[in-house]
Amino acid sequence: MRYRITHRTEYTYAPPAYESFNEVRLRPISDGMQTCVGFNLAIDPPATVIAFEDYYGNSVHDFGIPYMHDRLCIEATSDIITFAGVAEHLTGPGQGEADRSPGLVSLVQDEYFADENAEFLHPSSYVSLGSSTEEITGALLAANPSASAYGFLLLAAAYVHDHFEYRVGATNVRSTVDDLLQGGSGVCQDFSHLLISLCRHAGLPARYVSGYLGNVSASAASHAWAEAFVPPYGWIGIDPTAGTPSTGRHVKVAVGRDYADVSVVRGTYRGGAASGLEVSVVCEVMGDSQSLGIGAPARSRVGPIQFQTLGAMRQLQRLEAMTQSMGSMTQTLVAMGSSMEMGDPFAPGSDDRSPRQQPQQQQQSCD
Repeated sequence: MRYRITHRTEYTYAPPAYESFNEVRLRPISDGMQTCVGFNLAIDPPATVIAFEDYYGNSVHDFGIPYMHDRLCIEATSDIITFAGVAEHLTGPGQGEADRSPGLVSLVQDEYFADENAEFLHPSSYVSLGSSTEEITGALLAANPSASAYGFLLLAAAYVHDHFEYRVGATNVRSTVDDLLQGGSGVCQDFSHLLISLCRHAGLPARYVSGYLGNVSASAASHAWAEAFVPPYGWIGIDPTAGTPSTGRHVKVAVGRDYADVSVVRGTYRGGAASGLEVSVVCEVMGDSQSLGIGAPARSRVGPIQFQTLGAMRQLQRLEAMTQSMGSMTQTLVAMGSSMEMGDPFAPGSDDRSPRQQPQQQQQSCD
């Protein structure tokens, strides 16, 4: 599938903000399952952009606006190809194929495997690995002690999907797995963190994925799911909100131990609290696998990347390295998405309570 996705975030400030320094993770990943063939980042007011990759290989763009401004608009437009159809699995066994993954019990006894994937087996900011999730994992393993690694992943995802209600507003950006367990409802961010917790308890490395559903025309949010490392397939994406593996409509943007590693916008600024926030995600389907002539997954060459600033000068600024003095920062900005549910259910035949995109909350905190 080929998609063009525009993600726009706009803050307004009263009184004006200044000394604003931010980093964004908005450029989709290019790997064996998808490729980003074009990317444009527009910032208003004008700012010089520094691009780099973080520890997990995610694209990060850093910029600063030292002077006073009453609005900040960040708009990313991406052109992405995923190497599967809307209903085709991107990773793991294809529909109708036999499961070739090893038994989970034998896999977790492999000390080399555990050592190589240690950072995705231990607790992290949003995944505490408490006694409650340990009990759930134990029950899942007891129900099927001979489960394969892939079989357990499907079983755990089905548990999350079947036992928790998707409900906007039930949790917030700082909610933990325990909050979801106690309240019984949450959003995709919470579901993904719970699935990651169950996998890690079982000895299966798991990580968080932020991204989009490419066939959703409009939303006020991005989406999230999880991946587990399952030999011989590698990282297998699975969407606990839908209860299914990731497909050609799942567009991956960033990966990390949990949401703390992949927030859309993170930064600091001086001034009053943001008086307004608007987020929109617009997706356009540009073609399917058949019309694009896409066969087996293969990495394609990434096309040109443009960095553009908007404002009075309306000029295209060159990407260049720069050193900035950050100074003292009195406020923290974390942008994560909107808490508004948009659109219809995931797809025909799926559970009607599933959201179209993840309503990742956005907030600003002031000292």
